[in-house]
Amino acid sequence: MSERNESRVALITGGGKGVGAGVARVLTRAGIRCCLGCNTNAAMAEDTLRAIEAAGGEAFLYQADVSDPLQVNAMVNAVIERWGRLDILVNNAAMQPNRYIDEYDAESLRKLWNINLGGYWRMAKAAAPYLRQSPCGRIVNMCSVHGNRPTCFDAGYSMTKGAIRMLTRELALELTRDGITVNAITLGGCKIEFKTGRPKWAMQTPLDVINPALNGVSRLVDPVDVGETILFLVSEQAAAITGDCIRIDKGLVLV
Repeated sequence: MSERNESRVALITGGGKGVGAGVARVLTRAGIRCCLGCNTNAAMAEDTLRAIEAAGGEAFLYQADVSDPLQVNAMVNAVIERWGRLDILVNNAAMQPNRYIDEYDAESLRKLWNINLGGYWRMAKAAAPYLRQSPCGRIVNMCSVHGNRPTCFDAGYSMTKGAIRMLTRELALELTRDGITVNAITLGGCKIEFKTGRPKWAMQTPLDVINPALNGVSRLVDPVDVGETILFLVSEQAAAITGDCIRIDKGLVLV
């Protein structure tokens, strides 16, 4: 572990399971202290924390709903009270209901946007004053290949991920004067335990977009691979990369 990483602090929303847990394991292994934001699946978050501590990492859990500004501010304040600084924000908490467009009503679509896009915005706004004080302030937003490719199973989710791509670019432009880089991970299918809420799965991919030569090829990404990419993005060596969306999908969009 470098002395540089041992003093740095990250806040990862949705850090208790899935992609967020994989990112947390990588960052803590590198010596970065992490707050694991979670809302549901508290038992899995506890398992993640125990695994991190058993490996010698330093972390703590904080339960918060990113759609609630009071809870968002309280979570950021808890990080500052515990460690006195915040250097890295990883926006990962999101919903994917897996609904076709005619299955949404106004309220369910509003809730989706309030979490997926509103949560990222609230977290960035709450974290920015502290990231400005960091010598190496970093924001990484978890996005999706469906931000620019239709899902065939959840139009609402795709729309939020497309918006996150633009939020990333706008934040990068506004925060560059403060030395804060803002990037996104454009993620394909990933090996996770389950989607929060266990939504139904009923993808209907048009046959004319399926490449038969790739049948049987696994396109699932390991969360640790995502963590390794983020570890580079939050490093000093990546200071020239901002406003970018880095695709990690094992060539999924090429299919």
